[in-house]
Amino acid sequence: GKDFNRGYNFNTFLDTLHELNKRNIKVIVHIINGLPNESKEMMINTIKRLSKEELHGIKIHMLGVMQNTKYGLKYKEKEFPLLSKEEYLDIVKEQLELLDEKVVIYRICSDPDYETLIAPRWLITKKQIANDLDKLLAKENTWQGKKHTR
Repeated sequence: GKDFNRGYNFNTFLDTLHELNKRNIKVIVHIINGLPNESKEMMINTIKRLSKEELHGIKIHMLGVMQNTKYGLKYKEKEFPLLSKEEYLDIVKEQLELLDEKVVIYRICSDPDYETLIAPRWLITKKQIANDLDKLLAKENTWQGKKHTR
């Protein structure tokens, strides 16, 4: 949390989510895959935990390293590993399988500014990423909610 300047912890998020749900306010959660030192298992566990909650929708992002940001400065000093497009798509596929089919997917990839994006450069092909995910889901005969349990 501190590295990302979020300003609150997961329990605060959950308390707020529950209060919003009590008031019938639709909540769209944002997650970011590929943070430094985050394993695939950690990214999958994020969705496993979120899938136990009442969510209206989700926006899934890949960490984009941008100029003039904390991570941008760190990356320029010493590059840290970033997910390849194939690794990212595999993780998103597994995350979608774990999500309830009624959760609206608002985004499966960020849409960074071309001029300020340092890495990964494959993020600028947003439509291709969506198409590649569709192909992967079809190839593996899988879908959102296939492995969902509450």
